[in-house]
Amino acid sequence: MDIVPTHLLLDQINKEVARAYYHWLFLAQPYPFPETLISSDPDYFYESCLLGWGSANLSDFPIEHLKEYRKSWQNTETVRAMCDDYRAAIDFDFKFDELDLNRSLDVPSLIMWGQDGAMDRAYNMSTVWKGRLANLQAKAMPGGHFFPELSPQKTAEVLNSFFESIS
Repeated sequence: MDIVPTHLLLDQINKEVARAYYHWLFLAQPYPFPETLISSDPDYFYESCLLGWGSANLSDFPIEHLKEYRKSWQNTETVRAMCDDYRAAIDFDFKFDELDLNRSLDVPSLIMWGQDGAMDRAYNMSTVWKGRLANLQAKAMPGGHFFPELSPQKTAEVLNSFFESIS
């Protein structure tokens, strides 16, 4: 949901993606650099991520979701795990993705993305996965990166329709 292939994002990064998705490069820095900077004000850092990845306001998120988010990003091990995920993207996933660049999976697949998000502005999201997924359905969703939280009913409808179409 609202992602492009790792290899594509990292190999063909442009200034718009670099600015909008700077966190890919920042969070991938060696431990403890990003963790130390984030720990100075985790609410500021992560709330800027919630708002910066496409057309959201804090008031769009249910207060109970924000409470759980805040509890998570106050936990230093959670923050480290988040950073480790981005380190793995650069250190491991990129190489494995490269091995599969000329392969296509023929399994029912659904990609969804926020029609007001950074990925939609930077890529043609309806086609970015076509070379990798032979049996693809694509659906733009209202909002940005966090469309599942902002439009849970619509997200569930699209997912249910997809699962019904393949069963």
